[in-house]
Amino acid sequence: MNQTQMIKGILEGCVLQILNNHLCYSQEIVELLRKRGFVNISEGTLFPMLLRLDKEGLFETEHVPSSLGPKRKYYVLNEKGKEELNQFISEWNNLKIIVDNIFDKEVSGNG
Repeated sequence: MNQTQMIKGILEGCVLQILNNHLCYSQEIVELLRKRGFVNISEGTLFPMLLRLDKEGLFETEHVPSSLGPKRKYYVLNEKGKEELNQFISEWNNLKIIVDNIFDKEVSGNG
């Protein structure tokens, strides 16, 4: 399995966390993800996810004029989005415990 396959589901949770109480447009989200280590992320990767999550009703959006061209669409989590983020965090923590437990036991030879 390559890194891209593993990251696909995790990326959504990371985007939700970035948009938790933080109004951003898509290029800002990409830049924040890159700064935090997702160096191969592009707007082309992010945009379909944002469209899907927006259709699911997880965001409040705002179109803001830009001096560089057309209006930019800014996203921030609404209450439904925050619930989705909390669910992701819970599932991530549970999965992390399971995976760490397996790797810790296998490395120490106590499997």
